[in-house]
Amino acid sequence: MRQQRIPDKASLPARTGVRWAAGVRLLALSIAALLMTALAPLPAQANVIDKVKGWMQLPGQVDELRDQYDTTKQQLEDASKQIDEAMRKSQETVEQYRQAEQQLRLDNERLAKQNEQLALQNEHLTQAVNGLQQAEQTRTERSKRTWTLIWTAVILVFLYFVSSRLFRLLLRSRHL
Repeated sequence: MRQQRIPDKASLPARTGVRWAAGVRLLALSIAALLMTALAPLPAQANVIDKVKGWMQLPGQVDELRDQYDTTKQQLEDASKQIDEAMRKSQETVEQYRQAEQQLRLDNERLAKQNEQLALQNEHLTQAVNGLQQAEQTRTERSKRTWTLIWTAVILVFLYFVSSRLFRLLLRSRHL
C-alpha cells in the first residue's frame, strides 16, 4: 500500500491550483464531447457515444483489474505458504528418515556384535556338548567292559563249580 504524505503548507496552494486546472480541463473536454455528439450526424454519433462509454467504463475496469490482481496476489501468497509448509514437512520427514536410518545402523551394529558373541558362545557350548558326549561314550564303554568282566567272572566261577563237580563225579565213578 502506498503511504500518503501529508503536504506541507507551502505546496498546498500550488497543488490546489493544479487540481483546479485539471478539473477545468476535464469539464471542457466533457462539454466538447457533448457538443460533438449533439452536433454530429446520427451514424457518427453512435461511434462517439461508444468511445465516451468506453472512457467512462475505464475506472470500473481498473477497479476490476485491481480486484483480480489482489485475488491473484492472495492466491500466490496462499500457494507460497502451502509450498513452504510442504517443504517444511518434507524436510522434517527427511530428518526423521535420517534419524531412523541412524538408529537402524546402530541397531544393526549392536546385533552384529551380539551375533558374534552368540556364535562364540555357541562354539563353546558345542565343544562342551561334544566333551560331554565323549565322556558319556567313554563311561558307556567302561560300563560295558565292567559288565562284560563281571559276567565273564560269574560264568568262570560257575564253570569252575560245575567242572569241579563233574571232575569229582568222574573221579568217584572211577574209584568205585
